[in-house]
Amino acid sequence: MNKLKHIVAIVIVLGIISGVAFVLQKTSIGENLFKRESAAATISDSTAVQDTTPFVEKMKKHLEVVQVQKSRKKKDIWVLGNGRTITYYLLQAQRFLRNNGGEVLYMEELHGDPTVFQSAALDALSPDGDTLHLVLNVSDNIFKNNASYLSIAFQVTELTPELIVALNDLKFPYDLLITPFGMSETFFPDLDRVKNKELVLWLLMESSSLDSRHKRYRPVRIHHTEQQIEAVIQEAKTLVPNAKGIATRFAEQAVEHKQLLEATLAPAKENGLWFLDLSMNKKSKIMEACKDLSMTCKTASPYNPSNSALDDYIRFKLKVAAKSGMSTIIIPLSEANIAKVKSIDAKATAQGSTIVNLSTFMKY
Repeated sequence: MNKLKHIVAIVIVLGIISGVAFVLQKTSIGENLFKRESAAATISDSTAVQDTTPFVEKMKKHLEVVQVQKSRKKKDIWVLGNGRTITYYLLQAQRFLRNNGGEVLYMEELHGDPTVFQSAALDALSPDGDTLHLVLNVSDNIFKNNASYLSIAFQVTELTPELIVALNDLKFPYDLLITPFGMSETFFPDLDRVKNKELVLWLLMESSSLDSRHKRYRPVRIHHTEQQIEAVIQEAKTLVPNAKGIATRFAEQAVEHKQLLEATLAPAKENGLWFLDLSMNKKSKIMEACKDLSMTCKTASPYNPSNSALDDYIRFKLKVAAKSGMSTIIIPLSEANIAKVKSIDAKATAQGSTIVNLSTFMKY
């Protein structure tokens, strides 16, 4: 009988312990659930605070408005940094409105005010249904930071100790256009001593200017087979493994010959090289050929001493960068020319342009 009482007592104690454990477990789960719900509510509240910025202020920030003025026609005038065109700003505004629930009602470039650099009218509808009547003016003297890019490249025919010292004294990135064939034995070791450089293969291509003197540079000619052209590109890349692209030397006839271009571009693309046409031939088929191969290509205008002074060329290129957003200066390598471009860094910064390598220029 006593044993039975002990067994019953043990069962009762075990039941009580199990019940307490169950209650404690439920309480713990409840507390954890409460903590999670509280945390979620806090995050939600935090997100809600971040989203209270007025739509117009978000749009101003997106366009990087540098000044707001009032017009007599009860329109807000948003002054924008120089270095981008008014067309660029209009497209930027259109994308912002579309992506944020707004809508463009009307936009038009304005040309009637001679005191304004570039201007446009923009009527838009906000997500809340409010109508915005804006005039966008590009400032003529307030430049947008990093609004435009400028690249500087030197056409290299020789490297002297003096040139290496002068190049290493430059405080900005630059490109060296080099012909990999027919150079002196010391050329490549000297090239390794140059800092801050990006290398581009400067290849001779079919031209009426070519003669027997150029044979050692292995120009790409119209009568060459695809295999011969591929061998030239492959060997050039082997000699200069860090090369980022190809730029033309002469080539005014080559760029009119689509079959020759395709034979050149295909191995260039396989080697991860872009292509820059410097021939200045208006009949060039380079962009057509590059489109067919889905390859990165551009055209650019190198300095030509027969039609302008170097100072005028540099001044013009700086202006192009400020107006269109991209420009490149391509000049022969010499101590005098290095001295000319040494001060470009300060001038570019003053107008909101950043000096970059040609590879960056090719991306935009």
